[in-house]
Amino acid sequence: DELASYLGWKGSEVVIRAQLRAPAMRARRVVEPEIVPVTVVGDPDTIAWLDLPLTPDVTTVARYAVDAGCHVGVLPVDDAMDEVRTARLPAPTVVIMAAVPLHDIGGGSRGAQLAFELVRRSYSVVYVHRFPTAESTDLGLRYLHPRLMQVSYDRFDAASLALRSTPGLVVVEAPIRDFVAPLELLVREGWSSVYDIIDDWTDRSLGGDWYDAEVERSIAGLVTAVTASAPDLVSHATRLGRNAVLVPNGVNEVVFATALDHRRPPDLPPGRVIGYHGSLYGEWFDWDALAHVADAFPGHAIAVIGDDGGVRRSLPTNIHFLGLKPQGDLPAYLGHLEVGVVPFVVNDVTHAVSPLKVFEFLAAGVPVAAPPLRALDGVSGVTTDVDLAVAVEGAIRGPRPDPVRALAEHGWGGRLRILFDAVGWDLSDVDGSTVRVVTRKPVHHRREDRLVH
Repeated sequence: DELASYLGWKGSEVVIRAQLRAPAMRARRVVEPEIVPVTVVGDPDTIAWLDLPLTPDVTTVARYAVDAGCHVGVLPVDDAMDEVRTARLPAPTVVIMAAVPLHDIGGGSRGAQLAFELVRRSYSVVYVHRFPTAESTDLGLRYLHPRLMQVSYDRFDAASLALRSTPGLVVVEAPIRDFVAPLELLVREGWSSVYDIIDDWTDRSLGGDWYDAEVERSIAGLVTAVTASAPDLVSHATRLGRNAVLVPNGVNEVVFATALDHRRPPDLPPGRVIGYHGSLYGEWFDWDALAHVADAFPGHAIAVIGDDGGVRRSLPTNIHFLGLKPQGDLPAYLGHLEVGVVPFVVNDVTHAVSPLKVFEFLAAGVPVAAPPLRALDGVSGVTTDVDLAVAVEGAIRGPRPDPVRALAEHGWGGRLRILFDAVGWDLSDVDGSTVRVVTRKPVHHRREDRLVH
């Protein structure tokens, strides 16, 4: 009754009595407060909206509410922090160690897509990210499922996880030094492991100042198997002393199953549209090629979807920036494009890229124009040329790809099957469940309003 009396105070939808470690600054980064719940109370409407998992584990219930973006009131208790969770995970567990959070790039990253597909196939997924997103726009995306847990590296306790789960699978998506210790611990506990090479991390726009070649070599030596998203990365694995299995990027079969059934979004320019979606940073993005396409096709609008950081360049007037979009909104945009473009500079870094956007274009029935990247050799529906405008012309004149075939050929389920084969695991079938995506932007309260007293 005491907790329930606080519901509604300062907008609180859920009230948690919890052991609390205050927020702090560590290495110039804000560390959010650590909450270990004792009791959780929510108003009936919020409980119904959340569709909370039926579980006696209050930690899971509290995490679910926080992940959903609920306005949470906290009543601190004076007990010492007890950080070890004891509830067993309900299914075979896969840990994904990635650089960025699930919501980065609108939820479209490889690690996020693997996580969502694994949940569809009955696995419990612990998604560990080392860095916050660097995007200038916060879409407020929340990913909800009782078997999906996202934690920052600062809060990840591999030893506790090993106690709560039978030995599972670790997928390392970025060769970060901080991932070595938890990887070693889980491997000692009998977990299978994969180093999934997804980029040429030696490039500073990708590996930043954290990349260390010796750390990457160490991780490659620890794991059960190595996979790589592009042929050039398979060759890179050889230089690390490992044979890698090629697992290209793919497409979300749930999100893109209805790509042709959406109304035209109101912010998509009218008429014929050539489009791009994805990251807009790095020296590998070819702004000159994009401008060249715009000049070569003045009767087309060029729609650019992605976080441009508010920077506006001197570009042709038929280029339109639509901003960052959630991945779930992409089919509505892509399905109305005449051509999808990949404006990348051709160099060693881009040859090592498997452009995820290519497979999403194809699943939306959109032909692709791209430079001659080795990872795109032989991909049906892709026209390549050193002159991107020539490739666009070829894509316009050619047949449109079959979206049903593209989904079947490039779905994440098939990609995961290859990855699981590499470690000797059998991939479970789809169980009908999906990760629920909701949008609730964060609310920043004044200091005096941050705790319920």
